[in-house]
Amino acid sequence: MKKILIKAYAQLNLGDDLFIKMLCERYKDTEFYLFATPEYENLKGIETNNLKILYNNTFAKKILFRLGRKFGVYNILEDLKAKELDGVVNIGGSIFIENDFSKEDFKIRERNLEFGKNYFILGANFGPYKSEAFKSMYHDFFKKCKDVCFRERYSYELFKDLENVRFGKDIVFSLKQETVAKEDYVLFSIILPSARPGFSGIESEYFNRLKTLTLDIIKSGKKVKFMSFCQGEKDEEAIKKLLNMIPNEQHKYISKYFYRGDMNEALEILNKADSIVATRFHAMILGFVLKKPVFPIAYSKKMTNVLEDLEFKQNYASLENLQGLNFEKFKENEALSPNTLIRAAQDGERHFLKLDDFLSE
Repeated sequence: MKKILIKAYAQLNLGDDLFIKMLCERYKDTEFYLFATPEYENLKGIETNNLKILYNNTFAKKILFRLGRKFGVYNILEDLKAKELDGVVNIGGSIFIENDFSKEDFKIRERNLEFGKNYFILGANFGPYKSEAFKSMYHDFFKKCKDVCFRERYSYELFKDLENVRFGKDIVFSLKQETVAKEDYVLFSIILPSARPGFSGIESEYFNRLKTLTLDIIKSGKKVKFMSFCQGEKDEEAIKKLLNMIPNEQHKYISKYFYRGDMNEALEILNKADSIVATRFHAMILGFVLKKPVFPIAYSKKMTNVLEDLEFKQNYASLENLQGLNFEKFKENEALSPNTLIRAAQDGERHFLKLDDFLSE
């Protein structure tokens, strides 16, 4: 039995938690380790028993962690664990963004690679980035990895000169889910724009347009459900703000759902929806997978890049241009064709090709 360290965005974010679920369930005979906060005791929905969650919350571990950082070793606990395992799988979406934490993140990955040796990157996109130095730094890093599989063509094109770099559509496209009887509600995944760099100026328009769309949907005879994908990124705060803008007499047609770690429950909520208004990236992907009409609201290029890769010809809006966010455009959208979904699912499987070989050796 091989033992693997999972590197993931462990913040009880539904999209990233699904990556962990799919990884563990695909490789039932592999032992996985994940460093996370104690909130991950609430993680439910992994149908296998091969994930060991490690916490940094004991007194001795906290001292060791602080000592390491003092001497420039940013996560000594991961170093020690990676050294005794067979490899590292860094699975996630926007995990290569140039920001204030870029240098620290890079040093942690370098040490993971040094100690873990067999380093896999699955499901990621590259950027946004501002400098060629950042791109060059990762070019050298990717060259040393066992396998790098991006989830969009744009990121692949940046590094296609490397033989170990590939791309496939988002991993969640390959999630196996039986469709269930739908209920009469439109699901909204909502974010707080001001919690993201560069979007505080459009927050008022974003919420006003969502309010108008909500009221128009209620007027058409359907109910509405507001869904948070990640408490830590202030989705719940966004939902409360939007609800406060809607007249109290309309609240009886609105419900809310806050994801707190129960993946099966969250998937059921999405599965029962009539259609989806998706600002969250994985609300969009899951809506497609679950054969729903989806109206995407793109908050970054990673969403529009995926829509371009899918040759999506239907209506959508973006935070930079919210003009198309209205009921008339929303009701025109339809579910993706079965052939498009089959191809996307097959493409999502591509991320695991090299890891399949490694874990079966």
